[in-house]
Amino acid sequence: MCCNLVHANEPEGEIVAPAHRALAGTVVSSLNRLKDVDNSDGGFFVFGDMSARIEGRFRLRFTLFELVEGQVVHVMSIASNPVTVHSSKTFPGMCESTFLSRSFSDQGVRIRIRKDHHVK
Repeated sequence: MCCNLVHANEPEGEIVAPAHRALAGTVVSSLNRLKDVDNSDGGFFVFGDMSARIEGRFRLRFTLFELVEGQVVHVMSIASNPVTVHSSKTFPGMCESTFLSRSFSDQGVRIRIRKDHHVK
């Protein structure tokens, strides 16, 4: 799975900029077999250290590829809900980590977990 930034009002439109300019961190993820919040097995693509470099209102477009007989085949793409990317001066602060994030971290996935006393 790979991730790109697209304009919020054009989820099927062109990407904002090449991923290495619009996003920082790891923009690709392999499938991880992890336990869900109800302790059932699931397959998850985790983007634990990705951030946007461009201020504005965007969506993340996730694109799934599959290797078939040595060829890369596009399977599907889907866009997230719109998100607002703030500048460092206007950033309101981190929210508390979700139960799912904490669960993935407990299973060995490398993601940053926010403590209760560090959140706004």
